[in-house]
Amino acid sequence: MIDPTQSAQRSPAKIQALSEALANQIAAGEVVERPVSVVKELLENALDSGATEIEISIEEGGEKSIQVIDNGSGIAKDELLLAVSRHATSKISSYEDLTQVATLGFRGEALASISSVSRFEIISRQTSEPNAWRLKSDGGAIWPEPEPIAGKSGTRVRVDDLFFNTPARKKFLRVARTEFGHIDEFVKRAMLSRMDISFKLIHNHKVVRHVEAAQTPSDQARRLAKLMGEAFVDQSMHVHYDAQDLTLRGWVGLPTFNRAQTDMQYVFVNGRIVRDRLLFHALKQAYADVLYNGRHPVYVLFLEIPVDQVDVNVHPAKYEVRFANGRWVYDFIRRSVKEAVRQPLTQADALQSDQQAQFESTRPGAFAGQQDSSLSALNSQAYFDFQKPGPDRVEDSSNTYQTQPSNQVDQFASSDGAMPPLGFAKMQLHGVFILAENAQGLILVDMHAAHERIVYERMKQQWQTERLISQPLLVPMVIALDVAHMLAWENHQAWWSQLGFEFEALGPQQLKVTAVPSILAKASIEQLVQDVLADTAAEGDSQRIDEYINSLLSTMACHGSVRANRPLTVAEMNQLLRDMEATPASSQCNHGRPTWVQLSMKQLDALFMRGQ
Repeated sequence: MIDPTQSAQRSPAKIQALSEALANQIAAGEVVERPVSVVKELLENALDSGATEIEISIEEGGEKSIQVIDNGSGIAKDELLLAVSRHATSKISSYEDLTQVATLGFRGEALASISSVSRFEIISRQTSEPNAWRLKSDGGAIWPEPEPIAGKSGTRVRVDDLFFNTPARKKFLRVARTEFGHIDEFVKRAMLSRMDISFKLIHNHKVVRHVEAAQTPSDQARRLAKLMGEAFVDQSMHVHYDAQDLTLRGWVGLPTFNRAQTDMQYVFVNGRIVRDRLLFHALKQAYADVLYNGRHPVYVLFLEIPVDQVDVNVHPAKYEVRFANGRWVYDFIRRSVKEAVRQPLTQADALQSDQQAQFESTRPGAFAGQQDSSLSALNSQAYFDFQKPGPDRVEDSSNTYQTQPSNQVDQFASSDGAMPPLGFAKMQLHGVFILAENAQGLILVDMHAAHERIVYERMKQQWQTERLISQPLLVPMVIALDVAHMLAWENHQAWWSQLGFEFEALGPQQLKVTAVPSILAKASIEQLVQDVLADTAAEGDSQRIDEYINSLLSTMACHGSVRANRPLTVAEMNQLLRDMEATPASSQCNHGRPTWVQLSMKQLDALFMRGQ
């Protein structure tokens, strides 16, 4: 054990400048953590060079060899030595450039750091030059002059024996399979981020991934299927939203297509691969209310934002970003994706039809026919007659499903004879499922789950319009707060009032609650207020009250929905189908389970081997 008193008594060491080699190795500790860090830096340089074809060759997980070849603009002979020097770059030249970085790389540290911990070779040629030029190093700080060599236009960088001169770092590397797994995942992200570029990934002389440039929507769909799986393409929707200077586009998975892990969540900011807590939280909130508990959504999304509104100079690895107006970005992403995944079927139908024309693909639940506006008008008349239950009231399961007069139910088809998305009911199966026929084939509906979502959405809408109704407390409640939480209340008093809460300040650290929203009359008010104030103090916002109320409404909707084994007439079943088509997120119940499935004629034919 080291005695700290002995260390303190030592004579102070003289301050001296570090050698260039040692300084580069220290810098490499930030930039080059493992083989995937090398691949990342070299791949970003290739993308910044304007390459349209990139090949990555790996041996033994990257420890033995990493090679990246591109057909980009190349590096001139007289700039090669600068390229491998620290803090030398062609991408920025002033502070103004740093505040609006449009390239993936900009620090000018990568090649110097990589070459200091490996046996390094770079060969590059510009189109205007008759030959390529090569530069080699064995980890030293002294570089020879570039030598001429035959080579194609572009750049080839080879990194051998990574960490050969830093054994302390090398011993922390994992087995080759693990290290290559990290490389494979990063290259996959790069392939998703730049659909316009051809990539090839080779490991131990075997091609692992190869994708051609995808310019058309149909090519992009095929590339997505190759990288994300056919199920992702079949069960996702294309989104494109614009708001002022922000654009969000890409693909979001249907709530019923989800994962146990967050392994299929990809977000790119101005083409840059990021892992941003704010963005992922916004997307998590967008799927709230429609995703099964404990499951995670899937998506591939591209956010485009003015470069002066995002700071990418946060960390040497450049995975983190900081937004000038984080709340603006958060709200835009949450609202956009929430709108997409909660679209009523009558709107999702038109969206999916457009996707089918673009992507030439079909997913379960997609419908071909456009709906007439008269269908929406009739849907707006459909209703389930219920009184808003109080917190201590549970709906009787014997309630009846209200229908329109039979002559209106028969008129749900549009004037041109087009069938509604969920078609028309044929029968009820075992008092649990509704069988319906639509243009594509057979629809199977879980009537309780579907009705549960309909009732839930209507109760939420009713709560939104009546949330100002407050209920005075018979005995006012006094809550002790710390200074930060008291300040959070003072800054959000108007918001609390809109929710139906009434407070009085009794002192610098005490609040008296005199009234609460009627729906929360029996909730644990003190704990709820404490939790919400903690959120607003830390994050400036809180979703707890809405989440609590939604959970309460969900429970009431479950008890207030039609139960299994309750017979429905054909008119009632058709009314339920029409209400589903007009209700947001009706493809999932309140707990995230699917409410209906589509069996196409092709699938039904296959079950009976018809046409084979």
